[in-house]
Amino acid sequence: MTRIYVQNIRSQTGSTVDFKDPISVNGASQWVDSYGVIKTNKNTIDENVTIPLGTNGVTAGTVTVGAGYTVTVQGVWTIV
Repeated sequence: MTRIYVQNIRSQTGSTVDFKDPISVNGASQWVDSYGVIKTNKNTIDENVTIPLGTNGVTAGTVTVGAGYTVTVQGVWTIV
């Protein structure tokens, strides 16, 4: 199971909760700077992925789908 930890959450009342753990997915850091300004992602997809209907997905940069894997897009996948 993939877990993503959010650094900062602002509630509707304006209060802020800070989390001190770095945000990572499967051991890969999600930002390369200490303030979370530059988001990173791998450039190879090595698993079968489905983007469900009614879901938007985004990937930055050149991306390759590894041999034997598929990306099924039922929603929207934007590569910028």
